[in-house]
Amino acid sequence: MKIKKSLLFFTFLQICIFQNGFTQSDILDNYVIEALANNLSIQSEVLKKDKQNSKVEQAKKLWKPTVDLNASYLFAEGGRELLFPLGDLFNPVYGTLNQLTGSTSFPTNIENEKIQLTPNNFLDLQLTVSKPLINSSIKYNQKIQNELLRLNDLDIELSKKEIIAQIKIGYYNYLKTFEGLAIMNETEKLLREVLAFNKKLVKYDKATPDILSDVEFQIANLQSQKAMVKEQQDLSKAYFNLLLNKSLETEVIVDENILKGVVEVTDNITTLKNKALQSRLEFKKIDVATAVNSLNQKRIDQEKKPTLGISGGIGLQTESFNFDAGGPLYTIGVGMNWSIIDGGLRKKKMEEIQVDQRILGNDRKRFSQQVEMQVTQVFYKIRSLQIRMQAEEVAVKSAKKSYDAINARYRNDKAILIELIQAQNSLTTSEMSRVLSKYDYLILLAELEKVVGE
Repeated sequence: MKIKKSLLFFTFLQICIFQNGFTQSDILDNYVIEALANNLSIQSEVLKKDKQNSKVEQAKKLWKPTVDLNASYLFAEGGRELLFPLGDLFNPVYGTLNQLTGSTSFPTNIENEKIQLTPNNFLDLQLTVSKPLINSSIKYNQKIQNELLRLNDLDIELSKKEIIAQIKIGYYNYLKTFEGLAIMNETEKLLREVLAFNKKLVKYDKATPDILSDVEFQIANLQSQKAMVKEQQDLSKAYFNLLLNKSLETEVIVDENILKGVVEVTDNITTLKNKALQSRLEFKKIDVATAVNSLNQKRIDQEKKPTLGISGGIGLQTESFNFDAGGPLYTIGVGMNWSIIDGGLRKKKMEEIQVDQRILGNDRKRFSQQVEMQVTQVFYKIRSLQIRMQAEEVAVKSAKKSYDAINARYRNDKAILIELIQAQNSLTTSEMSRVLSKYDYLILLAELEKVVGE
């Protein structure tokens, strides 16, 4: 497949940049869609969102009633005992009764009892239902988890934008090597034509054999350079397929029409900076973090209010599995917790959050400066490259005319071989420089899309 080697340059108007989509390519767009569907980094962010979704659902369910079944069986022997003075209490009374009645009907030898405090062979079974009624911590935790879910959405979108930029840059780097090899192949073809012409000169004794050595050296040197470019191409292909989560050896489709669309010039640097300050998702992440801190402030402030819950249950308590004597046991209760004095802990927590808010404010200012600097750097690189591309286009045309002229003179024995080789080297160098600038330009456009955040 032969890629078009002539670059369609864009008119160099007032310093500015481009509207939606920059360079249009169906093949590249399809690669972007494939990467967004299969890239492992994005899949990891989606899994993190699934995890956060679970936390949101957990926060909601904290308001739901809970049912607990608790059972315990206790076997005990020894330990503390409770002395119950039955004999001391009743023996004197019964003795007096015997005297009054003149009989021995009442026992006077009752012994004091020792009762083991820890119950033995004891079963305690409770089924309890409980539900919170008033709890500000649960309320604000639910809101915080929802904000953190928004943060996951932003992380996913940031990963997508990063992958889109990487896919475009990776694709352009691959095409750079592809077109570079095409130029080298064309150069080798021309050199072999010169070599064939020189062989005819030697054959018909119009030149000495040493004129073949210079051309053969140039061909060998070119083949060495081609091997290096081919290595770069293989690495570029492997990296591109890695982004797509495909086999590293998968062939990459080359879009021969990637440069046919004309890019419109619409935005100046001030407009680009303003777009970046409005569009970059990192600012939205700071907004979410600020909202989470605000909710935390409210949650901590509400902690000074009481919490209220209700519970009820049914159970069984019995010794020696004597169920007739063990219940059932019914319970219902209302519980309240009110932190009246916390030793200034809430105040310190509020101070900590206020510091976090100031840090976020500084982060926003610092990131705004970084974004403006990023846009400025890419913008002026593009401007400089546009000027260079115009000069390189002129250089290629000039080198081509020079080579054609010297080649014609050489074949008419009016130029020496070194002139032809120098002209060929100048043509190849100018064409390679033009190709590098062309793809550097496209890479800068992809970087500009990224830093603007559109």
